[in-house]
Amino acid sequence: MNTEDLKSLIKSEFETINAEDTISKLVPLLEKFSKPHAILVEEDGKIVGVVRERDLIRSSAIKNPEETKVKSTMIRTGILSIEDLNPEKVARRFVEDSTPFVVVKLGKEYGTIYIDDFLIKLKDDLSGVKVADVMNPEVYTVSAHASTAKALATMRNYGVERLVVVDENNRVIGIITAKDILDRVIVPRKRARFGDASGEKERTLAITVESIMSSPPITVQKTDSISEAIHLMVENNISSLPVTKDGMLEGILVKKDILEYYMKKVETGKKDFAVQIISSDINIDEFDRNAIMEDVEKLMRKFSEFLGESYLFVYIKRHKEKFRGLPLIHVRLKLSSSKGNFMVTGESWGVEYAFHVALRKLEREVLKEKELMMDKKMLKRFYEEVFEIEE
Repeated sequence: MNTEDLKSLIKSEFETINAEDTISKLVPLLEKFSKPHAILVEEDGKIVGVVRERDLIRSSAIKNPEETKVKSTMIRTGILSIEDLNPEKVARRFVEDSTPFVVVKLGKEYGTIYIDDFLIKLKDDLSGVKVADVMNPEVYTVSAHASTAKALATMRNYGVERLVVVDENNRVIGIITAKDILDRVIVPRKRARFGDASGEKERTLAITVESIMSSPPITVQKTDSISEAIHLMVENNISSLPVTKDGMLEGILVKKDILEYYMKKVETGKKDFAVQIISSDINIDEFDRNAIMEDVEKLMRKFSEFLGESYLFVYIKRHKEKFRGLPLIHVRLKLSSSKGNFMVTGESWGVEYAFHVALRKLEREVLKEKELMMDKKMLKRFYEEVFEIEE
């Protein structure tokens, strides 16, 4: 993909809302579109960020839509200039901002590049790549009979936006996302509260996952191509695909996984390992960033011979809770290497402590895999020696 291809993807299809407006003015905009649509936030005549649907699930926005301002739920995103446009920077913006669109500044005007359009253009760059190369084997599940409140709590605890729904035999029967909960529970409740006859008063977070999940789920197998997976996602307007074999869950493929793989592919060969730090609702100061990089480098040097070329994504998210002035921090580490993918999460008070919780887990997972491979080699050598003696 070249710069001209990217320029052809830029659209002027977006809505604008003022940062000082209330959430009650925002919800109708979201309901206008069946697909994710860009809503840019303006402040003092400038675009300063965007609104994502899942951010409206915050309790303050739900309880006080007539009082909560848009600026309290928006995220400040990076904005690319037309002069700096290239595929790697666009992919990085998608991954860092976790939005379905990237904002591009065109002189005095603005435009957007939608993730589906970008992924379709990426298909040629990812020819020959299989789902197994990109998917995440770490999947969070929920029972079909669990409450929607439990599903929402699980998403929050693990920092994810979707859960695969399984039956009592652990077979995949559906998928539930934060957007499902927003569209099918929270928005109807808001309507009912304001006297809208179409509101569904009986729908609360106590209802079962089964009643609002998407089913049957569209799935892929490990051997399917990424091009096929992208086609399925775009064609069906979905952001993830459970990876199954005979109905049993083997992993999950999310659009962000494809973008991460592309970023890793672009970086491979430049150095032994690369690190990408992505934060949400928190600014990582230079001291914390340097400390994180120093600890990561120690770990990567320790396992460099075993892991080979590696790419580590560090996702840091702040929750609202605080303890002695320190915010509750959720950290997710995703390591892609020649020995496979590793993903762990950690949570604690403050960035430093949360990161070290996750990093220790990652080290244990890498050690476990290294020891397992050593055991397999020793077992193979043992059998080779036995059969050689018999001969």
